[in-house]
Amino acid sequence: MIKRITYIILLVLFAIGVNAQVNFNGQVSHAKQYELRDMYDSTYGIQYFDKFCPAMGGDSNRKSPQGYAASGWVEDHYTNGALIHRGFYANGQITIYTNYYPTGAIERDYKLVTERKTELKKFFPNGKMKSDVEYLDGNSILWHDYFDNGQVAYVEEYDKKHERLLQRCSYFKDGKPSSLFQPEGDKKPYRYSKREYFDNGQLRESQEMLYSSDALDFVKDGDDKTFDEKGNLQSDVVYAAGAVDHTIK
Repeated sequence: MIKRITYIILLVLFAIGVNAQVNFNGQVSHAKQYELRDMYDSTYGIQYFDKFCPAMGGDSNRKSPQGYAASGWVEDHYTNGALIHRGFYANGQITIYTNYYPTGAIERDYKLVTERKTELKKFFPNGKMKSDVEYLDGNSILWHDYFDNGQVAYVEEYDKKHERLLQRCSYFKDGKPSSLFQPEGDKKPYRYSKREYFDNGQLRESQEMLYSSDALDFVKDGDDKTFDEKGNLQSDVVYAAGAVDHTIK
């Protein structure tokens, strides 16, 4: 009789343990399937998985179906079964990965170039380059964005220590400059010129700026001139360390 009671108690405890395990597993996130309309942004593309990439500012850790930090190759698919993402993870974070359009064309590819250098390339659905970004020690040092006609749309470049901006320029689709932000010399405090243009090529605004370590940003320092589309001077204000010093026009 005692053995029978003991057996029943053990059986109940086993059943409780199995039930608890099933409930726990039900709380663990499993692989999902995705629709392109929920994942794709016409400007930024498929950036959902970037949150697992430290070089792109990602601070999230991906979990495996068992609830642990993802490690090794991980694949995600669209609802039609096509591959949307394949990446190699270490401790929940991406080291290399590729995203795909439903057609199988590559949407972006992030890979190691050297031990310190990585590169991200993004593509339009037609296969043309959309962005090309070089990272050194996790910091972007050279960034190019392109229009779908192949023309450069934006360039941003830093020195290898990511301490000094070397250029930040944008362009119209026909190749004409829209905004040119470039250094004027090599000595601190670093001075820059900013030139903004109308789409007809005429200068719209001309600014003199410097980098302020106090403001941790660029501030106006010198002439700030504006022009109309015919090149006529509209205003001329002189700044000193970000504040208006005097007005010429």
